[in-house]
Amino acid sequence: MEELIEKAPQKCGVYIFKGKRKPVYIGKAKNLKKRLQQHLKLAQKDPKEAMIINSAVGLEWIITRNEYEALVLEIDLIQSYKPRFNVLHKYGSGYPMLLITQDSYPTVKVVRGTQHEGLLYGPFLQAKKANQVKRLIHKLFRLRTCDPMPVRKEPCMDYHLGLCCAPCCGYATKKEYNLNLESAKALLSGKVGEVLPELYSRLEEFSRELMFEKCAVIRDQIKALENISKGQGVSALPFEEADFIYRLGLRVGMFLIRGRKLISKRVYDFEKEEEVEEFVLGYYYSNYVPSLIITNFTLSDEVKRWISSKAKTSLRFVEEAPKELLELADENLKDSVNLEALEREFLQKLGMDMPKVIEGFDISHFYGEDTVGSCVVWEGGKMNKKRYRRYKIKSLNGIDDYGALREVLTRRAKRLKAKTEPMPDAWLIDGGVGQLNVALEVRERFRLSFRVFSLAKEEEILFTDKGDALPLKENHLLYRVFGEIRDEAHRFALTFNRKLREKRALEDVLSKVKGVGEARKRIIYRNFESLYEFIEAEDEELKRLGLPTSLKQEVKRYIL
Repeated sequence: MEELIEKAPQKCGVYIFKGKRKPVYIGKAKNLKKRLQQHLKLAQKDPKEAMIINSAVGLEWIITRNEYEALVLEIDLIQSYKPRFNVLHKYGSGYPMLLITQDSYPTVKVVRGTQHEGLLYGPFLQAKKANQVKRLIHKLFRLRTCDPMPVRKEPCMDYHLGLCCAPCCGYATKKEYNLNLESAKALLSGKVGEVLPELYSRLEEFSRELMFEKCAVIRDQIKALENISKGQGVSALPFEEADFIYRLGLRVGMFLIRGRKLISKRVYDFEKEEEVEEFVLGYYYSNYVPSLIITNFTLSDEVKRWISSKAKTSLRFVEEAPKELLELADENLKDSVNLEALEREFLQKLGMDMPKVIEGFDISHFYGEDTVGSCVVWEGGKMNKKRYRRYKIKSLNGIDDYGALREVLTRRAKRLKAKTEPMPDAWLIDGGVGQLNVALEVRERFRLSFRVFSLAKEEEILFTDKGDALPLKENHLLYRVFGEIRDEAHRFALTFNRKLREKRALEDVLSKVKGVGEARKRIIYRNFESLYEFIEAEDEELKRLGLPTSLKQEVKRYIL
């Protein structure tokens, strides 16, 4: 294989690792020789790369005029041969969509691909959901279930089960069926305002004619569509339709937005960097291309050009996701950290096994007053709030972040040495190299053996106890873990500092208000966090605590 790779040209094209019966891997490259040499180098430490090299019995390449031609050829070859180690073909069969057919009495069908006559809705990233929505449409709007529609004298069982209105027997007029059809389209598109007035009109008509059974059917349809309309007021997104592809390292979330609502989502995990692009290409090989694709990472010009060629309408690409979508992605992915991928990141980037426990620390003060420290704990892939600790700084006054940090870490180290707290695998300090050095000093003094890191907010660079500086924005999974711990330590310390300041403000005011003795002060301190909370308290609450309601007015009068 090394000899074959040495013969490869330094030109753009597609390379094929040939197996005994069919290719085992197909890729493209701007420089074929350099890319193939990368495969050889990676095979020394990457098991999957080693399997590609060891499984191959030959090597071929096809030179192309440019990178776009290489991309198109690569996609076609992968879809034709479906090599074992490519992921593109795994996503190229197409996800299910719902099709409203173009018959005289249209119905709804679950289909794959986009080459169908009629209106398509979806795709649905879970086939089960597509079938559930289809059943719901039959139940609510009673579109025909037979395909093709037969001519019958008596309706089938689906009519008696309330799943079909039996147009095959003439039980539904063309006008009634079309209203059911438009209602089904409104359900799928979210555009309910166009059909609701007509449904209410039909409800009144059936009511006047005492057709109560049909009234019940229309009532259920109205209720279902109005529920969708109410939901839009809460969850409406700023796009009529879009695909949002959100990436965290080698984890990718696909979010499908149709009718300004999230209709489907799925998370995918990959092992190699190039597999992310393969997934995007494979997905759009057979799936519907919307008018807008939003990503939080950069797609190459060749990929954008190829996807645009698959679109039936004009297509825009946006690489800056709006706040609503970022919050949506974070909400859906925050509990979905791929621990296996995270383990690889720790091993490859930091040379360590993934920690089971990381303790995060931060210092907060208000111009040198009410200086406090926080300790938060990341355990088993998520924050463990039961083990959070907070510290009032006792050894110094004024602004001295290093001194305050030294005190907090010393107090924590003493508890670790005394085994009153379980030993962590790492410390993370909110700050830069200076804060890191303070932590290393404490670690060495107490002869602790865990790793120590620091992360400063401005640069987002992780400083390690081995002298390395790792840009975390380029390492998404590590950034997610360390960034979450750092931000949580900062929030916890800031909240404690604010509470102390509010308590002090409350104490200062109460000491100057008439009618507040030491006993009443203690009651107020224990039950109210701030002046605002005290003056906003209900009179009944004050009476339960044995405090006169007039006291609230005295405090208000003093501060106003």
